[in-house]
Amino acid sequence: RTADDEQARLAVEKDIVNAGHASILKELRGRTDAVSDETAPKLKVKLDPMELDAKVPVAEETKAAPEGLVGGLKPRRTLNVEDLKFDQGNHLMTNQNVKLPSGSTKRTFKGYEEIHVPAPKRKADPSEAPLKPTSDLPAWAQPGFGSSKTLNRIQTKCFPAAFEDDGNMLICAPTGSGKTNVAMLTMLREIGKHRNSQTGEIDLDSFKIIYIAPLKALVQEQVGNFGKRLEAYGITVAELTGDRQLTKQQIAETQVIVTTPEKWDVITRKATDTSYTSLVRLICIDEIHLLHDDRGPVLESIVSRTIRRQEQTGDAVRLVGLSATLPNYRDVATFLRVDPQNGLFHFDGSFRPCPLKQEFVGVSDKKAIKQLKIMNDVCYSKTLEQVGQNKQQMLIFVHSRKETAKTARYIRDKALENETIGQILRTDGATREILKDEADSIANADLKDVLPYGFGIHHAGMTRADRTTVEDLFSDGHIQVLVCTATLAWGVNLPAHTVIIKGTQVYSPEKGSWVELSPQDVLQMLGRAGRPQYDTYGEGIIITTQTELQYYLSLLNQQLPIESQLASRLADNLNAEIVLGSIRTRDEGVEWLGYTYLFVRMLKSRALYGVGADYDDDEHLEQRRVDLIHSAAVQLEAASLVKYDKKTGRLQSTELGRIASHYYITHGSMLTYNRNIQPSIGPIELFRIFSLSEEFKYIPVRQDEKLELAKLVGRVPIPVKETIDEPQCKINVLLQAYVSRLKLEGLALMADMVYVTQSAGRILRAIFEIALKKGWSGVAMDALSLCKMAEKRMWPTMSPLRQFPECSPEIIKKVERIDVAWQQYFDLDPPRMGELLGMPRQGRPVCNMVARFPRLDIQAQVQPITRTMLRVELTLTPKFEWDDSLHGRAEGWWIIVEDCDGEQILFHDQFLLRKQYATAEMNEHLIEFTVPVTEPMPPNYFVTVVSDRWMHAESKLALSFQKLILPEKFPSHTPLLELQPLPVAALKRQDFVDVYPKWEAFNRVQSQTFNHLYQSDENVLVCCSTGGGKTVCAEFALLRHFAKADASKAVYIAPLQEQIDARLKDWSARLAEVAGAKQIVKLVGETAADLKLLERGDLILATPAQWDMMSRQWQRRKNVQNVKLVVADDLHMLGGHNGHVYETVISRAQAIGVQLENGLRIVGLSVSLSNARDLGEWIGATKQTIYNFSPAVRPISLSLHLQSFSIPHFPSLMLAMTKPTYQAILQHAPDKPTMVFVPSRKQVRATALDLLAACIADDDEDRFLHSEPDTLAPLLKKVNERSLAESLSHGIAYYHEALSANDKRIVEHLFTQGAAQVMLVSRDCSWEVQSSAYLVIEMGTQFFEGREHRYIDYPVSEVLQMFGKAGRSLEDKDCKGVLMCPAVKREYYTKFLREALPIESQLQTFFHDAFVTEISTKTIESTQDAVDWSTYTYFYRRLLANPSFYGVQSTSHEGLSAYLSDLVESTLKDLSDAKLIELDEEEDTVAPLNAAMIAAYYNISFVTMQTLLLSLKRNTKLKGILEIVTAATEFEDIQIRRHEEHTLQRIYDRVPVKLAETSFESPHFKAFVLLQAHFSRMQLPTDLATDQEIILRKVLNLLSACVDVLSSEGHLNAMSAMEMSQMVVQGMWDRDSPLKQIPHFEPQVVEACTAAGINDVVEFMEAMDPNENQDYGKLVQAMGLSNQQLADAARFTNDRYPNVELNFELEDPENVSSGSPGYVNVTLEREVEEEEEPNLVVHAPFYPAEKTENWWLVIGEESTRTLLAIKRVTIAKALKAKLEIVLPTPGKHTLTLFLMSADYAGVDQAPTFEVEAAEGMDEDDEEEVEE
Repeated sequence: RTADDEQARLAVEKDIVNAGHASILKELRGRTDAVSDETAPKLKVKLDPMELDAKVPVAEETKAAPEGLVGGLKPRRTLNVEDLKFDQGNHLMTNQNVKLPSGSTKRTFKGYEEIHVPAPKRKADPSEAPLKPTSDLPAWAQPGFGSSKTLNRIQTKCFPAAFEDDGNMLICAPTGSGKTNVAMLTMLREIGKHRNSQTGEIDLDSFKIIYIAPLKALVQEQVGNFGKRLEAYGITVAELTGDRQLTKQQIAETQVIVTTPEKWDVITRKATDTSYTSLVRLICIDEIHLLHDDRGPVLESIVSRTIRRQEQTGDAVRLVGLSATLPNYRDVATFLRVDPQNGLFHFDGSFRPCPLKQEFVGVSDKKAIKQLKIMNDVCYSKTLEQVGQNKQQMLIFVHSRKETAKTARYIRDKALENETIGQILRTDGATREILKDEADSIANADLKDVLPYGFGIHHAGMTRADRTTVEDLFSDGHIQVLVCTATLAWGVNLPAHTVIIKGTQVYSPEKGSWVELSPQDVLQMLGRAGRPQYDTYGEGIIITTQTELQYYLSLLNQQLPIESQLASRLADNLNAEIVLGSIRTRDEGVEWLGYTYLFVRMLKSRALYGVGADYDDDEHLEQRRVDLIHSAAVQLEAASLVKYDKKTGRLQSTELGRIASHYYITHGSMLTYNRNIQPSIGPIELFRIFSLSEEFKYIPVRQDEKLELAKLVGRVPIPVKETIDEPQCKINVLLQAYVSRLKLEGLALMADMVYVTQSAGRILRAIFEIALKKGWSGVAMDALSLCKMAEKRMWPTMSPLRQFPECSPEIIKKVERIDVAWQQYFDLDPPRMGELLGMPRQGRPVCNMVARFPRLDIQAQVQPITRTMLRVELTLTPKFEWDDSLHGRAEGWWIIVEDCDGEQILFHDQFLLRKQYATAEMNEHLIEFTVPVTEPMPPNYFVTVVSDRWMHAESKLALSFQKLILPEKFPSHTPLLELQPLPVAALKRQDFVDVYPKWEAFNRVQSQTFNHLYQSDENVLVCCSTGGGKTVCAEFALLRHFAKADASKAVYIAPLQEQIDARLKDWSARLAEVAGAKQIVKLVGETAADLKLLERGDLILATPAQWDMMSRQWQRRKNVQNVKLVVADDLHMLGGHNGHVYETVISRAQAIGVQLENGLRIVGLSVSLSNARDLGEWIGATKQTIYNFSPAVRPISLSLHLQSFSIPHFPSLMLAMTKPTYQAILQHAPDKPTMVFVPSRKQVRATALDLLAACIADDDEDRFLHSEPDTLAPLLKKVNERSLAESLSHGIAYYHEALSANDKRIVEHLFTQGAAQVMLVSRDCSWEVQSSAYLVIEMGTQFFEGREHRYIDYPVSEVLQMFGKAGRSLEDKDCKGVLMCPAVKREYYTKFLREALPIESQLQTFFHDAFVTEISTKTIESTQDAVDWSTYTYFYRRLLANPSFYGVQSTSHEGLSAYLSDLVESTLKDLSDAKLIELDEEEDTVAPLNAAMIAAYYNISFVTMQTLLLSLKRNTKLKGILEIVTAATEFEDIQIRRHEEHTLQRIYDRVPVKLAETSFESPHFKAFVLLQAHFSRMQLPTDLATDQEIILRKVLNLLSACVDVLSSEGHLNAMSAMEMSQMVVQGMWDRDSPLKQIPHFEPQVVEACTAAGINDVVEFMEAMDPNENQDYGKLVQAMGLSNQQLADAARFTNDRYPNVELNFELEDPENVSSGSPGYVNVTLEREVEEEEEPNLVVHAPFYPAEKTENWWLVIGEESTRTLLAIKRVTIAKALKAKLEIVLPTPGKHTLTLFLMSADYAGVDQAPTFEVEAAEGMDEDDEEEVEE
């Protein structure tokens, strides 16, 4: 065909494209450089998709999923992805000939033709079920349908599939036919699953439902609709669109989220949000025929992502698609994975509530002016026909706001002219009156003009009031003709009998030109035709040009197939998946394409999608998909969004790729930004770069806009380089005009501005992040302030007060006129402020606004760690009033550290200030990070904290390095010598050789250190990486020690109890038989018991704290002096938590050695250190005996991989790491044992489930199981924790602190045997777990610290400890490690894993406690002693080496001694102020007071001691003691976990004692609650139970200290603390029955006894004697205990429950006088058999540790509440004690002698006796001495 004219040519071109020959056409137009022989498909194929669809049988089609992928195909060629796009977008029509329904007619007029299509008739289907009444629904589901009595035809038909089944569904039905209610049914089905059928409660936290609608207007409508209907269930419905952001918290509290496809795509693209997107159980997609639209790719990517994700994780997500009627609905069903039999519903036009009679008017004239006139005339004639003759109302849709008035006027004027206006206007007078009245109150001039004639206009530019008036008048029938824009169709439901669509072209700012209406707009407008309650049919009239007639006929007669538009967005969607981590190779990309609609359509119409004959053999189009992915990847690589390895097909995301995906930026734009953003650019260039974005490439500059643009260019503040003719200039000016809030004239210009500014936010944010990633601080700061300008619509020169909505324009004008810096406003009070503004009344409101302006106070402390790295500790303190309406729940800030020139960013991070912490009284926030430092040292760095949203809200601080002294250079590592490995026989003694049964020889580290350790007595320090065999080095020293003749002792110290337990187990097995059976014991931490163990043991294992308690009194303890060898393991832990105790212990050991000159030997072991020399010299090693090997020295070499993640949201971060972890296991250790370390217990279980899900997704769920299930079964039965057994059965073991000892054993056994390949370990167990593995993965390096409510990094020593588990000795040749950490910490960990670790002393902060100890033992008796003592410490060694770390100003000798004596003096002064010591400055003596002795004896910190001294009064009750004890600093380090407060709140509600102030984030409050939970014997979740155990272990010492403090003041309420001690040991309240202590005595047993009149244990023992008690049988029956249980009870009452006889007498009662001592002799006897030894271990099932019985003897006078004497005793068989009493006043005294148990309730005795005191002599002088 030859083309005659333009229009016909277009028609021909359209045909060419439809036949699939787009590239020929492009050749003809010379539009691209397509290589003709390759890409042009052969010209053989002529297809009609309609017939094609009919031929392909559907059944086999549904499974065209990636089952049959070959994988590993190489790309044949790179396609030009641009060629594959459909240029017409949603206007693509692949249907050649429309078949119209019978009865259609065609008429031709001058200039136009009409086609009429009659309304379809309803076909009665005899088999159709009757309508389902809503009363058939379950009662709980009925409120969802409100007042409707029945479901309609469509809903009834879909009901079984929607409400009674869970399959995916696709419902195609005409607009307005009630599809939304089908979605409602599926929602109710989902809600029903989370409803508890007994209580009717709905578990709102376990599911989310997403409803996706294409337009904001629809989203709002549905939010209202669902919100009302779901209110009854307590379900929150919220809208999530571009302009309605929800915070994470809000999303967490919402169950139904209604959103647009783009927004949901962005959210599921971000790994940050996975924590709640994983709860989604149902996604409804409305108007899914949008696949055909330009926005189709978004839907494809959402659906394919959802389906792929559910196949990978196994979480079922139900997809429900709703769409208008379409011909190839089967394809869409295939794409949605719908079962064609059960889930696919297709309803044709006869299902419309009002069937539609259609008229198509095609205007044949080509000239635009003529076209317009004809369209107007047609409108007029239709109006006459419909309104005049048929008396029907009508809507006329036009496509611009101006056009509404023009059209209305045209029809009115023509009617006036032809005198037909009477036919249009209603005749009754009432209507005319109403219209006249209403017209007076109307604001819009055009509306005022036409309203009296019965015409209305309606568009978004009118005021709300005007629009409402028009809507009401129309629905009441007063207005006959309403001319409106499309907003009415979407937003307001106003039906009319007739709808006219006048013209089908609308302006699109994105394309910058007029385009055809989108199909869904047309359907939506025609959906308003026909009023179901009045009409039997509606009429729709489309007036368009002749050329488009065909398209609309297809569209409205369900003959327009929908095609996939994915090719146009292929690269960007691929990038999004790569960033998510769901595509990591080309093959995975191919698989992903298999989930898209593009793939479904490509299989059907190959020609249309340009799949040429060269792919004929490619049945599943796999090669084609490889080529597509390859081509897209090449595009992405060109824009540096991904790294693409063409050979292996690996795809790896880059930071830029992440930014592009999260901010929805096209790869083209990213390329532009990447090229144009340079370190030196300023705001002018940033505006220019913004305007170069690809998003705006179609925006043209129209002739008629130039004048207005020229005006604007003059008015905007930032100069524009380009001329007005260039689009960049226009975009730049529009953005500035938006910020300046300028008014625009032209409609198109307005539309463009809206389009530009909608994208501005995300584009500017992306530019900001790019600058941040590149580390260019100037650009980043400018970009951030640009983001804020666009969000707040203000320039930086304007007053910050504009950000307060309530600030009046007058104030702003005034403020901007006066030249006062913003910082100065903060210092003004209201009167001064009013004066400054010259507006006295406004002073206070302005001050209020200034007070709420976000402002942070920053302080920083810098400590050098090495010569190249500084540690910075920032303290941020909010200095503003929180206002929810302004600040919401949290304010975001950026922390940016720049170099001294302000050019480079050295560190950046985000910081979220949450409301609850900003408003707390302790509102300081700590942030720690490290920054690099170069030599020569810069003068300073700058720290800036900038608000993410508020302009001018920033604080800047200069970190000055003037006084900073960098630490000295580190000595080099000890080289590892090439020695022959030393044979085990070198030990020379057979019993020593037997300690190493399987070994031939020692490793190189052991060989090199052997001589010094085994052949000499020198002090040695051995540093090498964990897993390097250091324990054996320690054994050398032990064996040498054992070989000696003298009976001296050895002590092994390790920082953690877990290490001690493990050592004991290992050494008891191996060393016990050596050198004449040595006793190996570990201390338990209870002084009495430990002293016995110390007496017995030859090798004593202890933690620093335990050994501290033993060695404190070393002058008095022979056994401590007898220690000749101290092995200090993991000495690097000095620098960690509680390191100060370790340091004190080792310093003391040296001091002992020096003073006794007993040849004490110290052997230190540590990981590789950078400052080992200091540490070695401190423990007395010499240069020769310090072995400090490099971290690279390992018996088994470790290769380490780092992966960094930039996800700030922690739960999502952990989810995002799961897949890479799984991948890493498969990559590095597919069949070797792997250990994965995760931050917390909760995470251990979650990760176990996630890993299992990953295995299931790979169809290999037992991939990690290497044993027969039958052999495992008997073991798994023994496992207590059920979820662990389940996990073990799939070969995934996990290990956390709350497992029972038995479970831990089983787990380690199965792992070391290789039955379970993977073991997940919680961070807290990294020291306890003893196995090793080939691969170690650390998932995350942060844990939550509840006290400071922030995530804290693992100490490097922990990271090293974890990697120390890599490599199984005697098995592996090499081993692997993977560290996954946040991107900002990557440098830090890389540095310290590669280089060695420097350790600093922690002692400085704990000097007080160290001094209290040493003063109480008289080691320190003067200031000089204190200074001398400190020279033994490691702290002293480090002062010179790294002075700035400790705050030493000058390194001269004088400077140092000044610093030390200051430190010592201030510490002593604090202690003396706190009344712990007596300090005599003249004499320079220091003496301990009672409090210091107590603190040292019970090992209580100085701060706690102060609290006790200040808080304990004579009237303190039990409740008070509980409060005081739990406030001790000892509880500071109890973990506060994330989201624990709900559980604590529930416990707190059930315990009796309440506090005035509750704070669920305070460890003290937690101790307070958990201690009470212990008294109430509540069952706690494992986490809390572990915490509770820690609290219980600490609390008894504190209570004993309370007793001592109170009794030394002579207060009798010391007894309350004793009672509380009983409560703690027995786990009961003071008012509970003592019977609760008997085994098996549950509340009901106790009740049975009380009913029988038995109230305590003694009465119970009597009642259980059948000879004495005639009701014996009844009692036993009532208690309901088995014989076994009764035997347990009897054993307790007879053997354990103490029965003590108390006798006493007052010596010489005649001669007692006041003021002088009298004596009471007490004898105590235990009732036991003669030869039997009493068992003094307390029976305390609820107390976590073993405890020895303790008693107090107290003499007190109850009437005056005074305590006269107290003694703490242990009663074996019998005991005599003498108590001294001094009576204060003469006369008669009634005294009581109390025998109080520290452990059992109900055994206390309190006999009273009387004493007559004579008048004492008047000894004033003596009393003063007493004082």
